[in-house]
Amino acid sequence: MDYEKMLESAHKKIPQRATVKERFEMPTFAILVQGNTTILTNFADVAAKLRREPQHLMKYMTKEFAVPTNFDGKRLILNSKFRDEQINQRLKNYTEEYVLCHECGKPDTALITFEGVKYKRCEVCGARAPVKTL
Repeated sequence: MDYEKMLESAHKKIPQRATVKERFEMPTFAILVQGNTTILTNFADVAAKLRREPQHLMKYMTKEFAVPTNFDGKRLILNSKFRDEQINQRLKNYTEEYVLCHECGKPDTALITFEGVKYKRCEVCGARAPVKTL
C-alpha cells in the first residue's frame, strides 16, 4: 500500500464527531446567597450538561471549599458565603480536570476505572488520562 492510500484509509476511520468544529460553551452556576449559605440553584442541570454524576461534582465542590454541603433535588447548598467568581472558577477547574479531553479538548469524555485507577476516556479521539481521586 502506498502512502496516499494509507492516509485515505486512516481518514475514513476517524469518527465524524472528531472532525466537527463545534464550540463547547462552558456552563455557569446560577448562585443565590441567603445569609451564610450559598445556593447553586441549577446544580443538577450543570452536572447533566457536563455529563457527570451530581454526586461527583458535589464531592469536588465540598473538597474545594472545605465546607459542608447538602444536595437538595436540583440545588446544592454550601454552608458558607462565596462570591460568584470563586464558585464558577472552581467549576472551570473541575471541567478542565474531569471533563475536557487533554488531547483534543472535546467535552465528550467518560470517567472509567481501569485496574483500580480512575481515568478520563475521550469518546472522540480515544485518549485516556488518569484523573485525581476525590
